[in-house]
Amino acid sequence: MKRIVLLLVAVVFTASISAQTVPSLKTEDVASAGMAVAAEQNPEMEKQITEALMKDEGLQKETIGYLKENSDTSDAIAGIIGQNKDSLSGIMKAVMGDSKLSAAAIDWIANNPEMLQKAMKIVGM
Repeated sequence: MKRIVLLLVAVVFTASISAQTVPSLKTEDVASAGMAVAAEQNPEMEKQITEALMKDEGLQKETIGYLKENSDTSDAIAGIIGQNKDSLSGIMKAVMGDSKLSAAAIDWIANNPEMLQKAMKIVGM
């Protein structure tokens, strides 16, 4: 009886260990995560993101699209878009003048590796 219980415990233990999987990480994922952390810890990075946002229409459009879809910022950005009809630069100036919206835009870019990479290319980094 002890052997059966011991054998059963050994089988269950072995099955539980073999059922676990270890996630694999890609080098690109680790590098991009490092860029996002660096952006959060580097005040200079915030300036570079702001500069990129003021220079590039593509980055502006994607950021405004994010702000429109984000439930925390959608009402505020809708008002700004209404005041600055068809003026992308006017919308972006208003966004950067609003502390809540600018923080949301910068955080989104800093935490989105693809967008952060675009922003850094725009400012020559």
